[in-house]
Amino acid sequence: MATDVSVQFTYTVTLREISDGLKLQMRHSPAGRWVCRVLWVVGIFLGLVIVANVATRGINSPALGVLRFTVTVVLIMIACRWLMALALLGYARHLGEHRVTVDRRGIGTVSERHTNHTGWEFYGRCVESRRVFVLLTPDVWGAGVLLLPKRGLSAPQDTERMRELLAAALIDQRSVRAARRNGCDQPEDGPGAAGGARAT
Repeated sequence: MATDVSVQFTYTVTLREISDGLKLQMRHSPAGRWVCRVLWVVGIFLGLVIVANVATRGINSPALGVLRFTVTVVLIMIACRWLMALALLGYARHLGEHRVTVDRRGIGTVSERHTNHTGWEFYGRCVESRRVFVLLTPDVWGAGVLLLPKRGLSAPQDTERMRELLAAALIDQRSVRAARRNGCDQPEDGPGAAGGARAT
């Protein structure tokens, strides 16, 4: 379990980090995973139709039109994600440099134009990539996203301390939510009973 420590981030977010965050949001929210599976199934089906059509009718097959349409849709989807990332980058640059403090009570954010403190009850899960930690709200779309770039950490050992804090805090919140669903005010063993499993 994480001790009563804090982890500091200081950063100005980049386009690549925002793009990574959006990608992780899509892959790790329930609705995002469902959409990805549907897109894969549709893509594989269209691919098989195109291959079968070209194999039987040759290079003049009308399936090549389907191929052009499919490639166009894929390129539009990729462009939309990058356009969304650019819009978020503009907003983040307007706020200026971020100084974020993460501890057992929650997450405090201070920028040149904005100050905020968010309790752990707001978030449901964390996803980690090579560049970023991404906190997501527990709703089906994971609509509330907090992006924390690892390069903003002040020391290399802070990465492991951050994992410990995330694991303990998010497990506590899952226990509290489960207890509320069962009609209890708190989990039987109290906050922190689940220990420090690694955040995923």
